[in-house]
Amino acid sequence: MGFEVVTKFENKLAEFFGSPYAVATDCCTHGVELCLRYEGVNHITVPKRTYLSIPFLANKLQINLHWKNENWVDYYYLTDTVIDAAVLWKENSYIPGTFMNISFQFQKHLSLGRGGIILTDDKEAA
Repeated sequence: MGFEVVTKFENKLAEFFGSPYAVATDCCTHGVELCLRYEGVNHITVPKRTYLSIPFLANKLQINLHWKNENWVDYYYLTDTVIDAAVLWKENSYIPGTFMNISFQFQKHLSLGRGGIILTDDKEAA
């Protein structure tokens, strides 16, 4: 598979979600990690009911983890700009000024077995 195929895939997903840019990743958690590293984050806030890899990521990156009670639907904010939207699948749902991370895990809407995408309007970051 060449870069042209990946770029076409990214562009189609960006169009669907209403995001200027989309960057394919091997999984949603690694997309979140890239965003946290890019933003130079030193703490994240995580709902007590989320996928285990996100709190583990705080430990891996040696950043502070704050737990919160939140009954989230579709997505939640880890920081002001980084969003875990692993289960989101709605047309034109991109939130401007953010890095939204979507999952393609086998139980998700786009069941590729593994993979994810970062949605952003930050051209330099993309």
